[in-house]
Formats: sequence, C-alpha cells, structure tokens
Amino acid sequence: MDLFFLRAYLRGQLVSTAKFEKTLDQVAVTAKRYREVESSKLLAEFKNMERIVTAPDFAAKKKELTKTTYKQSAEYKTMEEFKRLCKDKYVRMYLRNGSEEERMSVQRFKELKAETESADFQKRNDFWKNEKRWETTEEGKIEKRYEELKKDGAIIFFNNTNVQNVERWEQFDQAFVDDFEWVNVRNSAWKPGFIYPNDKFLNAHSYANEQQAYCDGRMIDTDNSILTIKTRKIEQEGRAWDAQKGMFMKTFPYSSDAVYTDAVAIEEGSVVQVKCKCSGKLNHGIYLRSRNHVPFISVFDYTGKKVWCGVKDSLKHDKNMKTLNGLLPVAYTIFTVSWQKDEIVWFVNNLEVCRMPNMLPKGEKLYLHMYSFQFENAKISEGDLNVDWIRVYNVKK
Repeated sequence: MDLFFLRAYLRGQLVSTAKFEKTLDQVAVTAKRYREVESSKLLAEFKNMERIVTAPDFAAKKKELTKTTYKQSAEYKTMEEFKRLCKDKYVRMYLRNGSEEERMSVQRFKELKAETESADFQKRNDFWKNEKRWETTEEGKIEKRYEELKKDGAIIFFNNTNVQNVERWEQFDQAFVDDFEWVNVRNSAWKPGFIYPNDKFLNAHSYANEQQAYCDGRMIDTDNSILTIKTRKIEQEGRAWDAQKGMFMKTFPYSSDAVYTDAVAIEEGSVVQVKCKCSGKLNHGIYLRSRNHVPFISVFDYTGKKVWCGVKDSLKHDKNMKTLNGLLPVAYTIFTVSWQKDEIVWFVNNLEVCRMPNMLPKGEKLYLHMYSFQFENAKISEGDLNVDWIRVYNVKK
C-alpha cells in the first residue's frame, strides 16, 4: 500500500480537512480585518512611534540616560564642588563677616550658589538623581506608549498576518458558491445531465456502455446541506447514447444521477474548490467539462479503487492524468484546482499533488459536472458521492 498521504500527514505537510477548512473560512475575515487595521489611526500611531524608537539617535540617548549614574553627571560634580567650597576658610570668612575680599574661591562659591539655587539647576539635579529618569523624558513616554501598542490585539494581529496571503486572496472574486441548502434540484443552479453546444440536445442521458440510468435528479438528496448522488441497484429504463446508434431507450440495472451548472463559466484564472467524499465500488467524478465534452479537468475523479487528477484532451487516452496513490476518499477531503495562465495545479487540502503546463485552448470555457457511473462488465456496488460545498473563484480583471 502506498502510504504517501499518511506520511505527509504525520510529517505535518498535509493538514487535516477540518483544520484546512477553518483556515479557508478565515482567509476572507483575515483580509478584511487586515485592511481595516492597516488604515486605522491606531496603526498610524504605532508606526510613527516605531519610527522614532528604532532611530539610532533614540537608542543612543536612552543608553546615555539609563547607563549614566548620578555621580557621573555634571550636576553631581557641581554640587560636590559647591559643598567643598562651603568648607573653604575664605568662604566661611565671607559668610561670617560678609567680606568682599576678592578671592577666587569666594567668587566661585558665589557663582555656584547662584547656579545651584536656580530652579533650572534644581530641576536638572532632581532629574539625574532619579534612577527612573528615562521614564520622565518625552522619549521615555513615547517608548512606553510604543510598548503598550505592541501588546494591542489589533497590532499583534497586523504584525502576525502574512500580507502575501492577503494579497493572494484579494486577487480573486468569489464567482460561485453552493452549500446545498436547497431541496429540489429544479430550484437550484444545477440541471440534470450534461452540457452540450446545443441546448436542445437531450442531455439527461447515460452512455450505452454503462450500467446506470440517470434519473433526472430523483437520485439526488440535499439532507443537512450535503448533496448526495446515490447509486442504487434499482432497475431503471433511461436514455442511452451510442456513437453509432445515437440515442435510444435502455433498461439499466442501476439508478444514479448526473448534474451540471452553467451558472458560472470556469476559465483560465479560475480556482475551484470542492469538499467531498464517496463510497461504493464505482466511479464518482466532479469535473470541469467543455460543451464539447473534451477537454475537461478532473477536480475529483474516483474509479472505485483510486483517485485521479489531471486533464483529458481526448477520450482515448489518459496521458495527462495522475494517480493519487494512497488517498482514501471515504472521509471528507478538500480538492482544489488552480487553472492559471501557464499551468494547472491540484491540491489535496493544503498539499500540492500535481502540476502541469496549461495545455487548454486559449479562451476555453468549462462547466461544473458531478456524476457517478460504472462501465459494463465491471463489478459494481451501490454507493454515494457526497459533496459538502463547492466554491469557484476568478481572478479579478
């Protein structure tokens, strides 16, 4: 058994469907909030504060004010000189007798006395005596506010958001979404059968070499917002198409269904995502098909044993199809196809599983199809194709 997907999961390369779906649902919310914070006054204030506190002269000034001790300050030295002069014999004589004797020590004393008694000096002296002097400065207040803003939830969110993810999301518009909350297929975006160039063609049919009749939507349920295409061992007469015989009526041993939607044309620049699972030994498919049937892109393609992905440009070969060995579609998985200008890329949840050049004709339009089938002479069982939701995104023009 190929354990590729199990190993990828254990290594953390493949995240669970639940976790990946949560991430997908959060993308739009994240992008919206990111842009709101980006244009906010709060972020503008934070960026201005950040510009100030990260400047080299800011760091130099902080270092000077926080590392320099009071004893290293000019004010301390001035006070110490003044205290020494107070003990000078000539100064004491001057203070006692009021002598005006012109002594250098007396003159210096008088200068320092005037200086140390000034409000400006006392303010500077108190500043340097304060061990938390940095917090009293304008720069310290700016830094404090900056640290407060760094802890703000909006700022943390903005700084931790990958802007590239936001920009990638903003490249696309959601063109189509179906959560299958409808009851009757006739009241939905879907139609029974297949799309063809001529809308008058009897498109609700099976093929002559298959075992199931398509039942015009009667084998489709949407319980609990989950679309289920049921294949049951119920004998049913239905239309069959044969390239030689044309259309004729045939009795099929099984009943199933096929639906498509032309509500959105999928083209170069589109991304299609499907959350689905399946059961039973038969073929289940979610495809992007042209009106001429080919080319088509497999979004989800299960053959009863294996899952495939790729592009078919001919019904006669599978040269552009790849087997996803080890993937079991019994549990819900999100399959993504990104059809871009130069390449087509397939993902299983978050893990890229296939990449190939875009070989589809320029201007080609494809349409979503979902159906279950099995060929004649193949062993078949009853089964279901369950689809939780489908989303289509187009590149903004």
